[in-house]
Amino acid sequence: MKINGSKATGAGAASRKKSTGTSSGGSGFADTMRSLDSSGGASGAAGVASSGSVSALDALLALQQSGDALDSPKKAAMLRAKSMLEQLEAVRDGLLSGQLSGARLQQLVGLLDQQRETIDDPELSAVLDEIDLRARVELAKLEVSGLT
Repeated sequence: MKINGSKATGAGAASRKKSTGTSSGGSGFADTMRSLDSSGGASGAAGVASSGSVSALDALLALQQSGDALDSPKKAAMLRAKSMLEQLEAVRDGLLSGQLSGARLQQLVGLLDQQRETIDDPELSAVLDEIDLRARVELAKLEVSGLT
């Protein structure tokens, strides 16, 4: 496949302009950008209007970047929850197959101890307490049966 840079760019730009002019669903963003340009004090000069749209774009990009910084505790909590669910699924599979290892339960208890320090929600803390109790009961059963 051969690509000619100058011809393809010109044809694509012309077709894009035509398609955006005829579409009725995507005008919300364009209207918002036009209102930002007009409220920014642009008095009709092309250079001023283009700098207004660039500043609006810069503001949107800055919001996106700051959103990542604000989401990092949430992302960390999601990763902790995912690892907890993986451990619980492994314990469930071990219980169902009759091959639950003491090491797996010890991992779960250790993970629960780590999670408990970062939890502020009393309902979630109560659920973690119940899971911890059940894991310790299963460990005690394995110790009594001599399988650990």
